[in-house]
Amino acid sequence: MVHALYNYQVYFNDNAGDDEAIKGEVVSWLYKQDGVAYVVDIEDMDDAVVPEPIKTMIVNGYHRERSGSLQIIMKPGWYSGHGKTGTTHGSWNPYDTHIPLLWYGAGIKKGQTHRTVNMTDIAPTLAALLHIQMPNGCVGQVITELLD
Repeated sequence: MVHALYNYQVYFNDNAGDDEAIKGEVVSWLYKQDGVAYVVDIEDMDDAVVPEPIKTMIVNGYHRERSGSLQIIMKPGWYSGHGKTGTTHGSWNPYDTHIPLLWYGAGIKKGQTHRTVNMTDIAPTLAALLHIQMPNGCVGQVITELLD
């Protein structure tokens, strides 16, 4: 039935993830666990009742060939494990997803921004600084505050 639980995702054996009864049982069991805020059927996001931006993060993090069938969203402050070098990552909370981003050099305007900037914004920003076309498959936006 359940093949693996990895990175807050549930992976099912073969076609067990297509069986709604099995999924339902797993979802019910997960909701009984301490710290679980939401369990989302990643392959059917239309019915997902989760707040933004969590829903968008789930959609953007999904890869059909690599992702599990269910995504577990923990309550703030909950961690599911640790390793030799510290805790795991993968929560949707700002304390786990915030990455400082520093830019300097020619063509970079002095300043700062407090708006949300995504990792996907790095490639289009570099392309704009180099005055070249954005890479194919690029989904981010140029960080316009940087440009002179």
